[in-house]
Amino acid sequence: MRKRNKVQRLLAIMIGAAMLAGCGSSDTQQVPQDTATEENSAVSAQESTQAQGTNEKSESGEQVTIQYWHQGTSQADTEFVQKCVDSFEAKYPNIKVEATGMSSTISDQETKLNAAVLSDTYPDVIQLVLAEVGSRGALGDFEKLDSYIEGWEEKDDLFDSAYEMGKYQGNQVALGIFPNPQVYAFRKDKFTEAGLDPQNPPATWEELKNAAEVLTERDGDKVVFAGLDIPSIDSSLVFTEPYMRSAGSPVIDELNLKPAFTDQAAIDAFSFLGELAQMNVSIPHDQQKGDERPFMKGMSAISNLSPQQIGQFMKDNPEVELGYLPVLSKDGSEPGISFCGYNLIAMGATSKHKEAAWLFMQHMLSNEIVWMRTEDFKVPIVKNLWKSSSFNQGTRN
Repeated sequence: MRKRNKVQRLLAIMIGAAMLAGCGSSDTQQVPQDTATEENSAVSAQESTQAQGTNEKSESGEQVTIQYWHQGTSQADTEFVQKCVDSFEAKYPNIKVEATGMSSTISDQETKLNAAVLSDTYPDVIQLVLAEVGSRGALGDFEKLDSYIEGWEEKDDLFDSAYEMGKYQGNQVALGIFPNPQVYAFRKDKFTEAGLDPQNPPATWEELKNAAEVLTERDGDKVVFAGLDIPSIDSSLVFTEPYMRSAGSPVIDELNLKPAFTDQAAIDAFSFLGELAQMNVSIPHDQQKGDERPFMKGMSAISNLSPQQIGQFMKDNPEVELGYLPVLSKDGSEPGISFCGYNLIAMGATSKHKEAAWLFMQHMLSNEIVWMRTEDFKVPIVKNLWKSSSFNQGTRN
C-alpha cells in the first residue's frame, strides 16, 4: 500500500510541476554581523509556556531536532538564517534547528521537494515563494495553520496581505514573511554620460526601448555594457508578466485554470520584448540567479531588481547614485503594472515535531526577526511592529 501511495504521489507531483509558474526570488545582500537589539531578544510569556510544553513532550528529555529549508544558498542567505537559528536555539535550548539552503531556481527547488516527498524527508518548516503555495498546496505538502494561529499572541499584528498570500482553497497553509517587489533601477551617471536626463527617466515601453539603445556600449556586435537587463531565462515570469498585464493580458485564465498566453495583449507584449531582444542591448543571464545579473556586476544601466538587490548594489557601489523608473505604461494611455512576489513560511504536513515547528515559525515572524530582516535586506515589513510596547522602547519610533 505504501509503495502504491508513493507512485500515486509521484504522478500528482509530475502534473503539479508541469503547471508551475513560480514567482519571486530569494537573492539577498551581505548581512551585517551586528546582533539584534536587546529590547527584542526577550521571549514572550506565551512563547516560554509553549516552549516548556514542547520540551516536556520530547522523548526522555532528549533534544528535538527540526529541519528548516530556506530560499537561497549564498553567504548572505546562510549568515542571516544562522543568526535566526542561533537566537531561536538560545530561547529554546531543547530544540535544535538544522537549516538547509535551496537553490533560488524554482525548477531546482521542485526537484528537491519532490525527492523529499518520496523519501519521507520533507522539512518541518519551509520558506517558499508565492507560486508554491498553490503548486505544493495542491499536493498536500503543508499543514493547515488555522488552529495554531488561533492561540498566537501576535496574530493581530500581522498584515492582512501576509495571511491572504498564504491561503490555498480557503485554508491558511503559509504565512508571508516579506514581499518581494521588482523595481526598475537605473544608474544616473550612465544616463548623464549618454546625454539622457536622469530626472526624466523612461515611463513607457517606447521610451525604455530608446533609452536602452542609447545606453548600450558594444565592441563590434558584442555588448560590453548593456542598456537594459533582458534575461535569456525567465521561467518565473518575473520580467515578462508586467508587460503582459500592462498590455491587458490576464496571464492566467482563472476560470478554466490554464495559462492565457495567446490573447492579443500577450502577443503584443511578447512582440515588444522580441523587438528589444533583437536590438542587441542586453547581456544574456538567468533572471532567477541574482548573482548573474549584469547590473549587479556593473555591466548594465537599467535593471528590474528586488529591494535586497538594490541594497546590495548600493553597499558594493557607494559612489553610484541610483534612480528609479516609474511603473512602465505600454503607451501612456493606461497605468502600467509591476511585479511583486512574496516569500512565505509553511509547516510540512508530515512533520513529526509540529509544536516545535510552530515555535520556530513564530520566531521567524517575531518583531526581532522581522525588523532585522528589514534593516539588513531593506524588505518591507509584514507586521505592525509599533503595536508592541517592547519594540517601541529605545530609539525606534
